[in-house]
Amino acid sequence: MSTDAPGGERPAATGDEFAFAAADLLRPFRPLVQPAAAELSAEPTRQLADSIGRAIDGFWPWVERTARASGKRVDELHRRAAPPNWVSDGKADVDYFAAVRLSLAHGVPLAWVPDPETVKLLLAAHDDEAVSVHAVLDDRREPILDHCDRRLDELDRTPAAAPSVRVAREAVRALRLDLLSPAQSAATNLIDELVRTAFTIVYGDRHSHAPALSRVQTLSERARSAGLPFFASLGILRELATVMPLLNAMAPWSPGSGAPAPTSFSRQVTSHHITAPDQVTRTNALVAVLTAVSLLCQEHDSHWHTWKILSALETG
Repeated sequence: MSTDAPGGERPAATGDEFAFAAADLLRPFRPLVQPAAAELSAEPTRQLADSIGRAIDGFWPWVERTARASGKRVDELHRRAAPPNWVSDGKADVDYFAAVRLSLAHGVPLAWVPDPETVKLLLAAHDDEAVSVHAVLDDRREPILDHCDRRLDELDRTPAAAPSVRVAREAVRALRLDLLSPAQSAATNLIDELVRTAFTIVYGDRHSHAPALSRVQTLSERARSAGLPFFASLGILRELATVMPLLNAMAPWSPGSGAPAPTSFSRQVTSHHITAPDQVTRTNALVAVLTAVSLLCQEHDSHWHTWKILSALETG
């Protein structure tokens, strides 16, 4: 078997070999990540977005070869790695890494929400310089919010999710009424709570956002040592797709940094500098709501189970 995978030579494929493949997903980007104790600037996030586009194009074909060598169906591999809004007629219609590239570059969630048609339009816009991703979001706002409501209807059947679902519904309702500040603020506070809950589930205690971001960027490396079963390891890809937009949304910023305030959706600016120019907008409020609903769906689906398995290997 060819071993032309990113990262060098590989042993013969086995049932657990996909864990090795998943481990390489973010390996090329580790040098861009500052130590967890340091404050992360927005620039490494932009570098990350640029680098992932160059580095992952050859990744999935190797995973497919590994799957075939392991006797696994490639379409099943695609389906299990994909959030449900990427699947139609039992097949995943969305290119996983194209979706990750878009989420990294624009901070726009694509996992769980928005609706499948909007996902396809966003991916097409990302590849077409004449079409704006933000224009697609603005044009599709009502179908997007309808899909968010349907997702929340599914979560409403779980009593434990009720408080978070209520806040998410209020954010959706406020956005429908063009109450942008209430919508964006409510969604941002819910994102903050969901992220803190995720890191508590995974790591067993509270973490500041800077270490959290470093962990998000490097967690898939632990799949190699985890030796997760082939299909179980696919869970990390779905969880990674969900958290990728956070690399933009939660990048630190302060007035004392000397840099202008971000005009894309920013948890930091929304929470502490909500009157900053061009922070509260129709697009940013929609991205905030999408991010909150996406995280809420993933928490309900997996409780970050794969991530938790990988984190158990951490010693530092």
